Amino acid sequence: MTKEDEVFRKALADKKIPLLTLDHKWHQLFTQADTTPQIRMLESKLNELVKRQGKANTESKEIRKIKSKLMSEIVVLADSLVQDPDSKKLAKDMDDHKRLVDECNEKLDAYEEELLELPREIDRTNRELMLATMESCYKKIRNNTKEIAAITLWVKQIRRELKKKMVRKQEKEALNNELYAYMHDIFGPDVIEIFDMKYQKKNKDNGAPES
Repeated sequence: MTKEDEVFRKALADKKIPLLTLDHKWHQLFTQADTTPQIRMLESKLNELVKRQGKANTESKEIRKIKSKLMSEIVVLADSLVQDPDSKKLAKDMDDHKRLVDECNEKLDAYEEELLELPREIDRTNRELMLATMESCYKKIRNNTKEIAAITLWVKQIRRELKKKMVRKQEKEALNNELYAYMHDIFGPDVIEIFDMKYQKKNKDNGAPES
C-alpha cells in the first residue's frame, strides 16, 4: 500500500458505509458500470459473512433457550435429589444436564468470540468492496468523460463546417436569384418560361432537388 493509499484509507476510517450487498442502489450501479472479478469475489465473501453472522445469532439464541431450559430442569432435579439422594437415575440425569450446560457454555463462548470478530470482518470486506466499486465507477466516468470530449470536439467541428456550408448555400442562392433576375429582365417572362420548362425538366431527370 502506498503512502497516498494509507492516507486515503485513514480519511475514510470514520465514515459510515452502508452494507453494500444489501443496498438496492448499489446493485443498480452495475447497470451503468462494469463489475470486475474483484468486485464479484468481495460481493460473494461479504454475502457469506453476513449469512454466517445471521446463522451465528440464530444458533446462539437457540442455545441460550436450551441452556435456560436445562437450568430450570436442574433446579427441579436438585429438589428431587434432596428428597431422594440415593437415586442413581436422578444423579445421572443431573450429571447429564450439567454436561449439556457445559457444552452450551462452550458453544456460547465460541459464538460470542465469532460474533465479536464477524462485524469487524464484515466492515473490512465492505470497505474493500466500496474501494473496488469506486475504482470501477470512476474508471467508467473517466472513459465517458474522454468520449464526451471527443464528441464535443466533433460537434464543434461539424457546426463550423455546417456554418461554412450554410454561408456557401446562401451565396449560391443569391447568385441564382441574381442570374434569374437579369435573365428575366433581358429576355422577358415569356422566353424565360419556355427555358424554365426545359431546364427544370432536365434538372428533375438528373435527380436535382426542386427549388
